[in-house]
Amino acid sequence: MVSPLPPQKSNVQSRPRHARIVLRDGEVVEGGIYLNEGQALAPYLGSRKGGWVNIINATWLAENETHNHAVLQADHILIAISTDGDIPVYGLTAGAAVREVDIALEDASHVRGTLHLSEKQRLSDYLHSCGKFLPVLNATRSPSNEAIGDCVVNCMAIRVIRDAKVFDADSMDLEPDGPAEARASVQIPAIQLPLNKEVVKRDTGSIRVITEGRFPDRRAGRVYTSPTGSPALAVREPAATELTGAQRELSDVLARHWLVQLATGAQLSPPDPRELSSSPSLEEIWAGLARRNDMAEGELAVHVASAFKLGVANLDEVSAEALASVPERVARKLGAIPLSCDAKNLTVAISDPSSLEIEQQLGFVTRKRLAFQIAPPSEIRGALDWHYKGSAQT
Repeated sequence: MVSPLPPQKSNVQSRPRHARIVLRDGEVVEGGIYLNEGQALAPYLGSRKGGWVNIINATWLAENETHNHAVLQADHILIAISTDGDIPVYGLTAGAAVREVDIALEDASHVRGTLHLSEKQRLSDYLHSCGKFLPVLNATRSPSNEAIGDCVVNCMAIRVIRDAKVFDADSMDLEPDGPAEARASVQIPAIQLPLNKEVVKRDTGSIRVITEGRFPDRRAGRVYTSPTGSPALAVREPAATELTGAQRELSDVLARHWLVQLATGAQLSPPDPRELSSSPSLEEIWAGLARRNDMAEGELAVHVASAFKLGVANLDEVSAEALASVPERVARKLGAIPLSCDAKNLTVAISDPSSLEIEQQLGFVTRKRLAFQIAPPSEIRGALDWHYKGSAQT
């Protein structure tokens, strides 16, 4: 008897795809890079082992010189472009909110295009969480005004990213580098709105971010000046002498709380211990952080969601099927409200993504694969009261 042949493995082979790479010293290289079908350019370049990128049939355009094989250091890439348009620049997690930006590079050129952010996500939060290369859609590079299409830009080479709609279409640097004589010749664009100026500190360096300013600068000790020139009140850290011994002890405890540490990393001020109870709940800490930084609790949820790479929950969209899958007493105990479900999956809004108990207990009760989204604890509590109102579950 002839033994059956073993099942054949279906290997997904990568193939070379044509790309143009602009190096940080100005040289331009064209050639093929190996990517799997659907693999995105930004995460590919940011994840090369040792930072090395293999290129076949690499042609240095200035020299018109071709080599069968070359290896480039990814850190030396300024911009990478798919010349045939068959390499996506974003991964599968690209957000739905489109943001037009102007990117000032280290060589004094600018790239203008659009980014894909999560709903309600701040530009600075997105830059904190993105990798070494920033994907940009429908890009144009100036001063040549060359349309380069979808591309990725090395974050190490970015000086400033600005919300493009804040500025005139033909404006350049708001605060250009160089001597005073050069700065005097630059026309400052007409600005219709106040500005928020932030510095995003990354492992690859710092990026200045300029966006529309609707709120006072939330970082401690900074003063926001309105277009009329009248300063708003600065956010002030309480002096240690203003705190009692118990309040100083609570302040030390708060400094170790995951939410306060996350907020500190986003350059937000910690909650004022004088405004909290001796053993504050997550809801109290959340509200105290929002109050201290003059922000809505929902905006703090965007920080948390961005840090944990989760979505921001819409608590107006809660299905009856999802509610029926989680008993009310379990939902209230865990501070979680089910949003939607199918036979195998359940999406739940939570406020504490650091909690293993939530995942373990919901997984045990529902026997479903869980997906989490973020909402403030006060809003979850209100949604529990509303959606479980009159429920017969116990």
